[in-house]
Amino acid sequence: MIEPVDKTTFETVAADTALTVVDFWADWCGPCKMQEPALEALDDAYDGQIKFASLDVDQHQEIAEKFEIMSIPALVIFKNGKPAEKVVGFHPQAALKKYLDQKLAEVTAD
Repeated sequence: MIEPVDKTTFETVAADTALTVVDFWADWCGPCKMQEPALEALDDAYDGQIKFASLDVDQHQEIAEKFEIMSIPALVIFKNGKPAEKVVGFHPQAALKKYLDQKLAEVTAD
């Protein structure tokens, strides 16, 4: 299950895994709603190898501003607890899996 985060839990969301994906979204965003099932399926597929979390930008604008989120959906990739990359826009599940496989290989190679 994708873990919803807020301002109190955001700081620790990426602390305990090598790779964390935080989905920045909003309820009114059509592409965000399209992205959600792909992320849910990937969360199941990676079975704890990658942690998935979600943050509602309308409720937590200060965090979105901190990460310079200008368009949603946006995924911020954390490697070993530090923000490393940002992926903006809708991406099909297969494309995200290919991308995340590469990121997972990079983290495990470090």
